[in-house]
Amino acid sequence: DDTDTACGELNMIALSNPCVLDRTLAPDGHIVVHAYGAGNEPYDIWKGLDRKSDEYKRLKEERSQVLWRAVESVIPDARQRVVLDMVGSPLTHERFLRRPKGTYGAATEDYLKDGSTPFDSLVFCGDGIFPGIGVPAVALSGASAANAMVNPLKQ
Repeated sequence: DDTDTACGELNMIALSNPCVLDRTLAPDGHIVVHAYGAGNEPYDIWKGLDRKSDEYKRLKEERSQVLWRAVESVIPDARQRVVLDMVGSPLTHERFLRRPKGTYGAATEDYLKDGSTPFDSLVFCGDGIFPGIGVPAVALSGASAANAMVNPLKQ
C-alpha cells in the first residue's frame, strides 16, 4: 500500500494522547489515542456516499488502516486492547463540524499568526490559528490565547 509512503496522499499521520493533559478523559487504566491524517484525506472519494451504506463503511475501514499502522508503531497490540474505536471521515467532519468538504483547520497560508484581534479583550484560538490542526496544536493555541490575556507569571 503506497498511500502512506513518503510521497503518498496519507503521508502525514499525527498521534496524540490527550489524557496526558486531562486524566479524566478516559476511565482509570485506559487512555485516549487520537490518530488522524493531517488534512490530507481526499474528499472526492467520499463525495456523494451514503453514510449508512456498505460502501461507506468499507471505505472507512480501508482508509483507517494507515491510522492503525501509525498507532501500532507505538502500541503494537492496540487493536486487541481497544475498547472503543471511532473512525471519522470527511463526511463526519462535514456533518458534525460543519466544515465544507470535511476540511478542518486553515490552509497553511491562511493561518492567523496568533489569535490577536483589534479588541483588547478578544483573542482567538483553535485549529485556524497557528500552530494549526490536531489536539496538541489546538491545546497550544488555547494556552497561547490564555497567556495573551493574563501574564503567565500571574496565573
